[in-house]
Amino acid sequence: MGECEICGAEEAEFLILVEGAKLHACRNCAKHGKVLSTPASVPQRKLFASRGEVERDIVADFGRKIREAREKMRIERKVLAELVNEKESFLERVEAERTIPNETFALKLERALGIKLFEEIKHEHVDIRRDKKGELTLGDVVVVKKK
Repeated sequence: MGECEICGAEEAEFLILVEGAKLHACRNCAKHGKVLSTPASVPQRKLFASRGEVERDIVADFGRKIREAREKMRIERKVLAELVNEKESFLERVEAERTIPNETFALKLERALGIKLFEEIKHEHVDIRRDKKGELTLGDVVVVKKK
């Protein structure tokens, strides 16, 4: 699976959500976030699909996009919930962004509403500079992109 992104342990068996960021974590570090997938279900429940250097992830304002598309189509939340075969209360939590939808549910919403809920994330390789003491600083690892 890879290294734990929190402590650096050899096996990162869990995919967790910490402060809006998805991290691969070992069993001990998984308790520091919301567990999105466990070792048996990691390949099936990931919110993104790896393609070399490109990953897909749900957009940051997914709740607003869903609600606006539903309102533009002039359908009630109850009707949309029936269309995508989900409970209205769950759809309400997703629209309020209190719950992150899994990939299957997000794809159903995309088809029903005619919107895009996924964005591609491209990873760039960055050369890390070290200061004169050999220690990393925040400025060494942060890359800011302007839109």
